[in-house]
Amino acid sequence: MAKIFTVLSGKGGVGKSTLCVNIALSLCQKGKKVLLIDGDISLRSLDMLLGLDGMVLYDWSDVLENRCDTEKARLFYDDNLQLLPAPLEHPESLSEESFKVLLSQYSDSYDYIFIDSPAGVGKLPMIYAKCAGQCIVVATPDNVSARSAGVMGNELVKSGIEDQNIKLVINRFDPLAVVFGKYLNVDEIIDITYLSLLGVIPEEKRMMYASVNDKELPSRCKAKICFSNIAERISGKDIPLNL
Repeated sequence: MAKIFTVLSGKGGVGKSTLCVNIALSLCQKGKKVLLIDGDISLRSLDMLLGLDGMVLYDWSDVLENRCDTEKARLFYDDNLQLLPAPLEHPESLSEESFKVLLSQYSDSYDYIFIDSPAGVGKLPMIYAKCAGQCIVVATPDNVSARSAGVMGNELVKSGIEDQNIKLVINRFDPLAVVFGKYLNVDEIIDITYLSLLGVIPEEKRMMYASVNDKELPSRCKAKICFSNIAERISGKDIPLNL
């Protein structure tokens, strides 16, 4: 049965979708089977990040409302990584209960399922979070993003998610910007969010170029190593945080 994570952020533009894809790719390279579910209704992007946008015929709302079976809705990046695209309109039948049923139809076929949630603390992110039970909150190292990540963490706890099942990833971290007082340091972000740190992804142009050109990160890219370490921690290994 798959371990299910919802990836969330308090505000948009923090690189949540790119992080989803790269953690999934890292897990697949370690032999795990992963399903990505794009939860950003009407604003889906995972199909483009994986270079599968020209192949979308169905989305997960078609499974939810019995318009197609579970197999037809999936897009194959490769044998280990598949995608369920988001619908372009909000399904009338979507609820916490119906989404749990959807997840149950795929759970036995995968090691991990990641749900890419829309930004913010609205009803939809909370549905995904409660269905998954394990959450990754993404923030960038600025005051606005850190504060919104803290708000997201509080909302998740109020919705019934236990503290130990909510982890923080700091994205686009630039140590030099910290030295010059442009960014918060890691300890300051943790103090603002009150969240346990899962990993830190450095600011790197190669990561941006790879995401907009649906290419995998080069093997020597620092960000790729950090994604690999996060994947190891998610798998239960004790990998130290070397910042």
